[in-house]
Amino acid sequence: MEKVKNKIPPYVSFKTFQTFLEFLSEGMPNRIDRSVWLNKFSGSNGTQIMTAIKFFNLIDKDGAPNDDFKNLVSRDLDLQKKIFRKLLYKYYSPIFNLDLTSATKAQLRESFRSFGTKEGVIVKCESFFIQAAKYSNIMLSSHILARRHNTNVSEKTKSKATKSQADFVLENNKKNLETNINLARMILDKYPDFDPNWNDDVKKSWIDSLTKLYESLK
Repeated sequence: MEKVKNKIPPYVSFKTFQTFLEFLSEGMPNRIDRSVWLNKFSGSNGTQIMTAIKFFNLIDKDGAPNDDFKNLVSRDLDLQKKIFRKLLYKYYSPIFNLDLTSATKAQLRESFRSFGTKEGVIVKCESFFIQAAKYSNIMLSSHILARRHNTNVSEKTKSKATKSQADFVLENNKKNLETNINLARMILDKYPDFDPNWNDDVKKSWIDSLTKLYESLK
């Protein structure tokens, strides 16, 4: 498949991008630069947000926001969704060459590779697109959406397995402790009571042997 000349697609979390838009809705600056998001977002999130902004050509060469950007930060959600749909159709043309109502996950991945996207971030690129498409009421096939469901199932399974393993270790430690305590009781039952009339060597030997027994139970 021929590669397109577009910049790398957004790979920031769509939720983070929405948070940024909500932040700007409090007052859109006349220039978008690092100082705008520096105190609100981490360096990596800020860089990823700027990647998304540049991909959608939301600012000019001097960083001034265009009308699409100003409409995106609008509190009018219907207008915001309309602009998102417009941007998705315009800048994800290789993706919309597919019939997204019946396309498979593999087809979606192949289309994203046409951007020249590195494998390390391609999953994040897909995630942003899927979430943006759902938010914009663009229909996606159950095959494309299935990946997210399977991922959630996998995470739940992993969580259960981790909990089961922890429970096993806890139960095993408990049994070992009970075994050691019972063994100590058996030994102490056969131990002579301390006699203050013993000579110093016998006293020292008695104390040393008890100390070793205690250390073995730790």
